[in-house]
Amino acid sequence: MKVLISLFDHSGNWSKYYEDNGWHVVRVDIKNGIDIMDWSPLQLLHLDPYSTPEFGILAAVPCTDYALCGAKWFADKDKDGRTEQSQKLLQRTKEIIDFFDNERLLKFWAIENPASRIHKLNPWMGNPIHKFQPFHYAGYDPIPVNSQYGKFTWLWGRFNIPLKNELPCLLSGMDRHSQWGGKSEKTKELRSVTPLGFARAFYEANN
Repeated sequence: MKVLISLFDHSGNWSKYYEDNGWHVVRVDIKNGIDIMDWSPLQLLHLDPYSTPEFGILAAVPCTDYALCGAKWFADKDKDGRTEQSQKLLQRTKEIIDFFDNERLLKFWAIENPASRIHKLNPWMGNPIHKFQPFHYAGYDPIPVNSQYGKFTWLWGRFNIPLKNELPCLLSGMDRHSQWGGKSEKTKELRSVTPLGFARAFYEANN
């Protein structure tokens, strides 16, 4: 049995192709009613009494307090406790990864953030092992134009790097940011949704 744990995956995009291809997908996101701080991985160890499951973990950790585009606010966030709250989410993510790794059940894991200081605050992550923009994978998207934009994105973890299928970039990161103007939670969600081109490429490299 193959099980994917997808953390902070409110849209379901990153985990979509795993679910479409028969993996048992567990999405842990407070916006879907499951708080990572309360959720226990123990419940997944005995899903199939007849086989030993193998696990993959994806974590699109909230980037608000890490993304380099917001560096001018880092000092304030570090002082007023916002960074500390994000660090608690990241620490819980590490505990879940370590749990399955220690059980020797973990096939791959990946943490995603835009260009970020996250690994500087959490040295256990190491350096990013893959950097890309959505248009690098637009050829995999069922509607390619939806992935033909720029947004520098970094990945940390232990996984196979997906092969690119690049199409021209039609919209820069700043132009796209302007299109999704505003500071509402809904706007932030739309900006952070995993593009399906990348999601499919990652699945094909790690399944």
